[in-house]
Amino acid sequence: MDNLEESREYKAAKALEDAINDMSWNEKEFAKACCTFHRTLQQTLFRTLVAVLREYADPNRSVDPRNEASKDGSRKLLEVIDTLYIPFI
Repeated sequence: MDNLEESREYKAAKALEDAINDMSWNEKEFAKACCTFHRTLQQTLFRTLVAVLREYADPNRSVDPRNEASKDGSRKLLEVIDTLYIPFI
């Protein structure tokens, strides 16, 4: 897509950003809620999460002390993920 900001993926990411940007956000409850998705959609979410990790781990991605651990952790997680058979990734 030529204009990321017009994509449905961008809009979904921004909606998630709004939800996360709240002191009462509970990542464990979010994770439980995701487990209620249809099985195929759970796989799609997993592929999406792996894609996010790949973006976070990109060596060309700029970081500062606030998100440096996310980049390092993503890189380490991908070392494991890349050894697994995960359909459609």
